[in-house]
Amino acid sequence: MQKSILMAASMALAAGFVVAPAPVEAEQFKGLGKKLKKAKKKAEEAEQAVETVDAVVNGRGVGVGASADGSNCNANRGSNSNSPCTAKGKGHAGRAGPAPAKYTSLTKCAGIPIKNAFIGQYGDYTFSSGLNTEERRGIINREPVSPSGGCIMPSMGTYDVLYIEVPTAQLNSLKGGYEMQCINTSTGKQANDEARPRWYNTSGKDIMLHTGHSLGYTPTASGSNSDRTAAWEKDLKRRGMSMFGFNMPNLHTDGGTDFYCQYYNSASGKSVVAFQYRRSAG
Repeated sequence: MQKSILMAASMALAAGFVVAPAPVEAEQFKGLGKKLKKAKKKAEEAEQAVETVDAVVNGRGVGVGASADGSNCNANRGSNSNSPCTAKGKGHAGRAGPAPAKYTSLTKCAGIPIKNAFIGQYGDYTFSSGLNTEERRGIINREPVSPSGGCIMPSMGTYDVLYIEVPTAQLNSLKGGYEMQCINTSTGKQANDEARPRWYNTSGKDIMLHTGHSLGYTPTASGSNSDRTAAWEKDLKRRGMSMFGFNMPNLHTDGGTDFYCQYYNSASGKSVVAFQYRRSAG
């Protein structure tokens, strides 16, 4: 039967005609399509389950990238109730206490002066432009701080940003690369990448707020975000300084874990700056 149908179909195609399949064969294809859809759905569910288990085992949120709060959870993923992304979040656990001496004693400060340092948080601020009031985002709630022991800064918590400036010439005098090193102060174990504060994603626009704001921070500049970033970089160059902004990360399910970190120069074995912070949820 099937052989006869195939021969008839071949002859019809050769003659330029299309032969519709017999009702029995059409019903068979329809059933096969449904089975394929079910198999594909089960495969996708299995793949997502594997990703969720891997995320839980490795202590990270489920998702294709970091979310706005830095938790690595993504709104489109992590539907499993056991996922760190959907588990009930902890509260903000505040700032860490003073860094333990057994860890600060391991830090050898590079002797590079730290200037214009403060701890703040990202937030919205307003400024006046004629009769209009506009809103921008930058680092606000700035608290001036200074190091102890050469480079040990006050302790911080999730969402804090440590801003520092150092002389560019002295920074460049240390050859070799830099890295952020962190250890869990309770266990002494090396922290994973998600627990290490980022030191490169604060820009000039976050520091040089728009002219007309009411927070009192100076200097200021007008224009776009890129204009203000360029203005701040120009001011840093004029003063011979380089900037760092260390962002303290969060973790959705963390009730409070303290880490001691240092920005370390591998060639010299010395650090530009060091501090302790407490990671928690936001």
